[in-house]
Amino acid sequence: MSTVEEQSNEGTIDYYEVRREVTDLHPSEMVFLPRVLFPGAKVLDVGCASGGFFNILRSLEPLIEYTGVDIAAPAIELARQQYPEARFEVLEGTQLPFEDNTFDIVHCTKVLVIEPRYKEILKEMYRVSNRFVLADIRLLKGIGSEQDFEKSFYRVQLTDDRVEFTVPYVVNDADEVVEFVLHLKPKPKALRGTGYFHRVADEAETPHDEVCMTILLVQKGEQGQGETVVDLNDLPIEFLITGQ
Repeated sequence: MSTVEEQSNEGTIDYYEVRREVTDLHPSEMVFLPRVLFPGAKVLDVGCASGGFFNILRSLEPLIEYTGVDIAAPAIELARQQYPEARFEVLEGTQLPFEDNTFDIVHCTKVLVIEPRYKEILKEMYRVSNRFVLADIRLLKGIGSEQDFEKSFYRVQLTDDRVEFTVPYVVNDADEVVEFVLHLKPKPKALRGTGYFHRVADEAETPHDEVCMTILLVQKGEQGQGETVVDLNDLPIEFLITGQ
């Protein structure tokens, strides 16, 4: 599997940073983003690579206060050069050195699809958010929580004839993810989702033929919060919610 050094080389940075414009977004990503952004919003982008998503976000709402974090120092250095008006830091998503409720919106794309530690990352994102957490994640029904990443991985091929390294191909159990989110503290005010089934990429080695490409929007609640509003009807999965 990949190392931080592999994730930090120039070719890898170019490989991951292919989206810089609103037109690069998938239709599912446009469902929630325009609804949560507002003038003056403090945004944290977890896994920002070289900063392309900052350009997307400010195109949707120019007056945001943006902070991007990533584990790859060269990507962060490039982001600082390209977008000096934003803030970028070399940080890991499982340990964010920010106070509780620092950011209005905490956003994460393309991280949870290669990072097995979704619980740690979502918990940290939720902790430092005071309004919304927005993340993409792959889901399937009834697959359990144990995954063999020797048998389920994604080949990062930077040239036509060479596989540079592999990263985990992470597909999470749909019901487990929803139950985890619903039991975050404080209890979320709302959990919403959108997405669709899609055939896995040719570069992926996995026992699954297709996965549900999912966008989750978690609205943070307060102490003493009542029942969470759950709206997952736009997802092609029937969730089993055992209680809140």
